[in-house]
Amino acid sequence: MKKLISVMCTVLLVIFAAVPAFAAESPQATTFAYDVIIIPTPGGDADYEKVTEINDDGEQEVHLTSSPKDGYRFDHWEMDGPYKTTDKLTDGDIDVIITGDITVTPVFKAIGTSTQPATNATINIDNSSKSPQTGSNDVVPYTVVILSVIACGVMGAFVIKSSKSK
Repeated sequence: MKKLISVMCTVLLVIFAAVPAFAAESPQATTFAYDVIIIPTPGGDADYEKVTEINDDGEQEVHLTSSPKDGYRFDHWEMDGPYKTTDKLTDGDIDVIITGDITVTPVFKAIGTSTQPATNATINIDNSSKSPQTGSNDVVPYTVVILSVIACGVMGAFVIKSSKSK
């Protein structure tokens, strides 16, 4: 009877220990932020704020604010990358939903003249770190299996020793 119980315990421990090893891989963390690159023009610059983290659909909300220099007025936004918005691209402050890295250029016009391309402008790049992956560590299930096998071996040796001493 003791042998049967020890064999059943061994089988159960191995089964329970192996379950995490075969579990589905955890989904990718969604707390990292996409890169937003602002390219200024001679008439001003812009700033942004990441309003939300990336949701399950891979979308992140970003608020853009234009900052014209004296003698300039904001004209429109030029964006390259996956984005969508319900605001007009001619609004100085807009909310956009991005699904990847984007490059944003605020276009300004000198009061009474046309827009000029940027020369020797500084590009702002957000190099924020990415969040770590989540999920189980591969070492843990194997450690549990090995410890279970050792425990079962010790238990089996104890059962055999106790049965011989009777």
